[in-house]
Amino acid sequence: MASTDLTPSHVYEQPYPAFDINAIDTPAYVVDVSLLRKNMEKLAAVQSESGAKVLLALKGFSMFSVFPIMREYLSGCCASGLNEALLAQEFGKEVHVYAPAFKEAEMRQIIPIAHHLSFNSLAQFRKFKPMLDAAKAAGHAPSPGIRVNPEHSEVEVSLYDPCSPGCRLGIRAEALEGEDLTGVEGLHFHALCEQDSDVLERTVAAVEKRFPRLLEQVRWVNMGGGHHITRKDYDVERLIRVLRTFREKWGKEVYIEPGEAAGLNTGYLIAEVQDIVGAWKTPVAISQPQTTIQHVQAPADSFSYRTPGDARSLARELYRRLQDDARRNDRADAAERLRAETESILAWAQANGCLISPSVFEVRTASFAQLEGGAEHEVLLDQACNRVIKLTTPPNFGARGQAAAYLENLLAYDVLLGFEWCFEGVVQEPEGLVFLTSQPFIAAEQASDEQIDAYFSGQGFIKKRENTYFRSIDGITLADARPANMLRDENGVIFPIDIHILGVNAEDLLAEEESNESACDVLPTAILDLSATAHMPDCLEMPYRPRIFGAGLPGEFPHEYKMGGMSCLAGDVLTGFSFPEPLKIGQRLVFADMAHYTMVKTTTFNGVPHPDIAIYDPTTREYRVVRRFGYADFKNKLS
Repeated sequence: MASTDLTPSHVYEQPYPAFDINAIDTPAYVVDVSLLRKNMEKLAAVQSESGAKVLLALKGFSMFSVFPIMREYLSGCCASGLNEALLAQEFGKEVHVYAPAFKEAEMRQIIPIAHHLSFNSLAQFRKFKPMLDAAKAAGHAPSPGIRVNPEHSEVEVSLYDPCSPGCRLGIRAEALEGEDLTGVEGLHFHALCEQDSDVLERTVAAVEKRFPRLLEQVRWVNMGGGHHITRKDYDVERLIRVLRTFREKWGKEVYIEPGEAAGLNTGYLIAEVQDIVGAWKTPVAISQPQTTIQHVQAPADSFSYRTPGDARSLARELYRRLQDDARRNDRADAAERLRAETESILAWAQANGCLISPSVFEVRTASFAQLEGGAEHEVLLDQACNRVIKLTTPPNFGARGQAAAYLENLLAYDVLLGFEWCFEGVVQEPEGLVFLTSQPFIAAEQASDEQIDAYFSGQGFIKKRENTYFRSIDGITLADARPANMLRDENGVIFPIDIHILGVNAEDLLAEEESNESACDVLPTAILDLSATAHMPDCLEMPYRPRIFGAGLPGEFPHEYKMGGMSCLAGDVLTGFSFPEPLKIGQRLVFADMAHYTMVKTTTFNGVPHPDIAIYDPTTREYRVVRRFGYADFKNKLS
């Protein structure tokens, strides 16, 4: 398991998917063609304004199903060997080829289709020069060049540094001294990795300093890849100036070959949670005596929000008290039972510092916005604290009327749904007692019926009738789950804000939280239907922490998880993710920026199914799977 502390800042520029993530099969790589066109337009502008030609580096992004789009903007492709060269030929424009070494059989296929051919050593150039000369005499031969090492390194990760000490890629200046370079027509260098144009400017200066004689001789210069051109903070103007200045100074044809920049922030990898495993707690001996919990609440002449833990503990205490009252109360008269319940709640609230003065509360909430609450609640919005306050409408407590039933629903929200709904206190109004609760304000739109169905289906519920769901394993029924009570935010997360939960076991609601007698040793792992090692290898190689929409860093949200892959490799795990709500089996997760250096590097290791490769076009709203993999793909890689 690699460290994944760093998340590249550029991945936060990518918008949430424009398609319904719950309506597709997973796992799936999905490229949004509108985002791809935006990248192409930026690369085409560089090409137009600088006079340099921009090639697609297939090693970073080889999705040939979108070649027709990219062909409109770019001058061709650069390839790293025979197979990529054959694919570059399908692009239909210039084909540039480089490899650390070539075989004769490969060269016989490359020469007829290549326009430029860069060699990694003079030995390779001299070995194949007779073949090139013969091809030229016959009518076609690629223009030959050599790759040089500028010996200027600003790449931080050695795995990706082509100019690191002792690197096999490119010829150093000292190795060219006194050598016969007759027939060399091009100079190729590559020194960048996900970097800005200021690094290119310094690298060009290093090339000019070390290879002036070769620069005078050649017809063309290829400045390689690693240019993060489509990142929002990339200095495009500087890049254009560097390329134009070099062309004018040396009079050469200039190429750059970005790969990652072509697919940057255009692709998503959609996964589904299959299981959640691995969390356990280890008992720890403690020496202090057990004490009674003291709830801290401001006196009745003030009001402030409780912590979720304190609110939950108070709600449990009052719920337990009301249950005990119901068992002891043998009065048949409903009015008498209501009077006794009111007296019990009032006494409990006074004893526990939970009685809130109506006048103080009115002053405290005078600036709060009034929201639509229906017959069950008065609803206020505290914009400063980003919370919604709910006050029950007396003399009833919610839709079921009874105080115990209302608290049961509130507690079930936490136990069953993991949604924060806090008991804040009791207000005594002339019409009767009022329960005051609060929830986080959710900036979201109503979920559709289909999205609600999918959300509850992922938790094992089946739809009994409209807005009502049932789970046979525990007999729980969810009612009033209509779109107005179910919100969906921009990240696709569903929030049930006001539904009724029936059939919950009271013992489950009254179970005390784990005390400090135990401590969590192992975080839960969400098992996904994909693999980090097989489908996101750069995350482990770089390493870096990918962005999951809606997730935060450890400690940012209350529920922390590791992401586990489907392979049997113990280290097929990504760490460092927290979520506002507990993850659910069947929930979809969206990994950002998963077009480049993903599909080109995937494997079928361990027989793990390969994700679909799909295209989404927002202009037509068409989602199209362009490749689905199966057993034959796995078997055909073997013998």
